[in-house]
Amino acid sequence: MSLTVTVKDELALVATENAAQRRAEVSAMLRFAGGLHIVSGRIVVEAELDHGGAVRRLHQHLKELYGMEPEVMVVQGGSLHRGSRYVLRVTKRGKDLARLSGLVDDRGRPVRGMPVSVIQEGATPPLPPGVEPSWPADP
Repeated sequence: MSLTVTVKDELALVATENAAQRRAEVSAMLRFAGGLHIVSGRIVVEAELDHGGAVRRLHQHLKELYGMEPEVMVVQGGSLHRGSRYVLRVTKRGKDLARLSGLVDDRGRPVRGMPVSVIQEGATPPLPPGVEPSWPADP
């Protein structure tokens, strides 16, 4: 198992203490693994992830925080990508999710960078009991 897979497994198990931390996690995942698409004049939010734990976690957060039921599709690996990838898509309330997660502003214009609310809220969540970090500790 590669270090990247180990870290992804570990991050998928990190407990969040409050809704602000979960919203920040959703915003970051959508910002770095996702994208906005316009389909029939409506905003659709997609995120493409290669880790099953991460897509389950994002799905759960969207359901609990925003009451959304995103669809998840499995894309089998091909010659360029090893293993499966997962595409999580929100179509019904894509515009709401894009605004709530800071991908677009109140006028529907794309936002650069992370929302201020994500940068300022929430401390680093603790690891679950018995899980040791795979990255070096700060000196």
